[in-house]
Amino acid sequence: MILGAFGDSFLHGSDLSDCPDEYWPGKGRPHSQLTWPALIAKSLNLQYRCYADPGIGNARIAQTVLEAVHNYSNQCVYIINWTWIERFDFYNLQGSDGGQGWDTTLPSQSNEYSKQYYKIFHSELNDKITSLGSIYQALMALQTHGCKFIMTYMDDLMLDTKYHCPDNVQFLQNQIQPFLTNFDNNNFLEWSKANGFPISKGWHPLEQAHQKAAEYWINDVSRMLNTRHKEE
Repeated sequence: MILGAFGDSFLHGSDLSDCPDEYWPGKGRPHSQLTWPALIAKSLNLQYRCYADPGIGNARIAQTVLEAVHNYSNQCVYIINWTWIERFDFYNLQGSDGGQGWDTTLPSQSNEYSKQYYKIFHSELNDKITSLGSIYQALMALQTHGCKFIMTYMDDLMLDTKYHCPDNVQFLQNQIQPFLTNFDNNNFLEWSKANGFPISKGWHPLEQAHQKAAEYWINDVSRMLNTRHKEE
């Protein structure tokens, strides 16, 4: 059985001691073995595969989930952490390295296409529709194939019903919300802050937070697999 991690930097393991910052050509960014999904996989003697990538948006996270469902179906436990909805994924025909491939804009970036996107095209309504639609697509694939999964999330805004919430958004929210969970009603970062766990300058929870998060979720994964984890 495989345990797969899907998300952005929080499950990739950015700023953890075994996760270098540099990009390895042809190999992507080496992920950490100290994240809470990796620790759970080790404790339960599962194969671990990390599909999380720093900085990506929910549409690309959903793509990685669909690829894994296609390849592994229900032979994988899916640990998914959905990111902030303001990120916009697109296929970049003029990548920084001269090639083509998927890219993501973030509000903190200062490149020209990010400036143009957030000035001209960006809206909270589109953020909600895009992220909720991507999550719904992934959820349908997981359910159709009888997959076991845990879905956490970073951004409460996608479930907000006060603003930019027409019927289509409410429909998606109602379909998805029962399957979303979190850490005592907080996202991973806020939960780590509330518990006083060390956090990097880049706002990533560090090793203690991941160890405690593994302890938080391991019984849920064990129940999914009808097994018991080994005590350290």
